[in-house]
Amino acid sequence: MEGVEAFRFFLALKGEALREEVRARFPRLVPLLKALGEEVEARGEAFRLTRPLRLSWFAPLFAAHFPFLSQEERLLALERLLEAAHASAEAGEPLVEGDGLLAAARAFQKGSAALLQGGYREALHRYGEGLGLLEGAGLPFPATGLALLALAQEGFRPGGKGRRTAKKALERALTPFARELAARVLQATEEEPERP
Repeated sequence: MEGVEAFRFFLALKGEALREEVRARFPRLVPLLKALGEEVEARGEAFRLTRPLRLSWFAPLFAAHFPFLSQEERLLALERLLEAAHASAEAGEPLVEGDGLLAAARAFQKGSAALLQGGYREALHRYGEGLGLLEGAGLPFPATGLALLALAQEGFRPGGKGRRTAKKALERALTPFARELAARVLQATEEEPERP
């Protein structure tokens, strides 16, 4: 993994990467930092992207680099893809184009757009479509996808499957975004304490 786009993708996957890890992966770091300019921020011993995660720029990088990732990196990349789909829906970005895993991202983008507008039934259908596409590709369900599904389930039928799905999401969470979503559902569905 070399070059400016590979460095951008690496930072997008990690969210924040320690200087040692970055130098080990990208020994010629200075030209990359100069090329990305203000798009990269150094905080102490860590680097991170300053631009918000969106499908408009992440999806092409994902499509280009996903086949070359390790199994662990693939799981993280899927998490970030679905996070970008939700963020793109929040920002009102156009739907992502493409087949395969980008079609799954598009389904999640549609699901998040519906969720944000209170269309829980539509969100459930779109998230189910996205998870089905991932399953068809032989990939596990990312925690982000499960957490979004849990939000839609809880919105559609409070006290239903949302809590169980959120627990599964929390167990699998690789990113702060997935953990926060799952925790939000679990907090909202806390069972009332038993009365004496």
